[in-house]
Amino acid sequence: MNELPPAHEKDDHSHEAPAAEKPASTLPTSVMVLGFIAITLVGVLIASAIRSKPAAEAKEPGDDTALREAKARIQMLQNSVNEERAKLGLSPMYGQDTQSAEVVAARITDDAATLVAMAKGVKELIGKKDDEIAQRNQELTNAAKVQAALRDKLAKAEQKLDEALIGDSDASALRTQLDAANKRVVALGDEVRRLKEGPGDMQARLNAVIADRDSLQARLADLESRLSQASLFAGTESELFKEAVDLFRSLRELENKPDSEIATAYSQFGAKMGANVLDKIDFTTGSSDLPPEDITKITRFAAEAPDNALLIVIGYASETGNVDANRVLSSERATAVAKVLDHAKKAGQRVQAAYLGQTDRFGSKFPERNQISEIWQIVPKSN
Repeated sequence: MNELPPAHEKDDHSHEAPAAEKPASTLPTSVMVLGFIAITLVGVLIASAIRSKPAAEAKEPGDDTALREAKARIQMLQNSVNEERAKLGLSPMYGQDTQSAEVVAARITDDAATLVAMAKGVKELIGKKDDEIAQRNQELTNAAKVQAALRDKLAKAEQKLDEALIGDSDASALRTQLDAANKRVVALGDEVRRLKEGPGDMQARLNAVIADRDSLQARLADLESRLSQASLFAGTESELFKEAVDLFRSLRELENKPDSEIATAYSQFGAKMGANVLDKIDFTTGSSDLPPEDITKITRFAAEAPDNALLIVIGYASETGNVDANRVLSSERATAVAKVLDHAKKAGQRVQAAYLGQTDRFGSKFPERNQISEIWQIVPKSN
């Protein structure tokens, strides 16, 4: 089989989530307090003017000009106070009628208390928003750590898979690791969906998390495909399904036997092992490619086989050429047929490929007749 190149994974994303900036308060408490002081001073000035009005009239009853100027100043101050209150969202303090200093002071005190309560509410709201942003930042940091751990696990799994394709491998343990990695990817997807509900300024980071998750899912799909191919081919007898071991040994022992003995053995495999040869797939010299018509025929075998059948493909090569190259070629031919069967198999069926290398069993005078793969069907005996 062709050796697969080692995988490299590039990580363009930082593991650390940036800290969110805290929004500035739109109405600082210090500004409000200064406003209250200004309003209070104006109120005191007005109150003083109101109180001094009768005294001024008593002392200078004939000075109409001074009285008008005092009234004008008072009116101007009242208008100024009302404007400042309107800016703060408060109702006007002065109308057409002049109010006593006590009433003015009481209204100023009430308004100050109202504004202090409003400022406290705004401050509490800002604090809650700050806490929420801090929590979202922590969640992003945790998600980045999960991704880093997942990438490390995938790299280790990929390295182990590459080693398995070169030598003997423990496909079951590797599959367990891949399943665990796949669950982590699903969990990461859930985390992404949850984080999408956070503040808008986190969208860029979320996009990076989503892109990283999609990349990891693509790597998982590739690893699963390669794992499936690795477990599909049995490089040694120990890797075969236990129901196929006797058949494989018997076929290997028939090498260099007379044609009559080979024919007799084939006729007895069904009764002894529940194994029957379905067909022989021919290949051109030096090739493991399947023409479309053969793919259609192979697919039909899986559909017609019993639901619990084992479909075993044995690859061969002619004795022409290099022995080692023919061994590889026979394994590639068996794997090519097994891939088609594996894709078309039913839920309860199992497929496996093996090879016996070069032979002249199927035609000593015609080498091209040995360039084949046999498709065997084994139906396990019920207990």
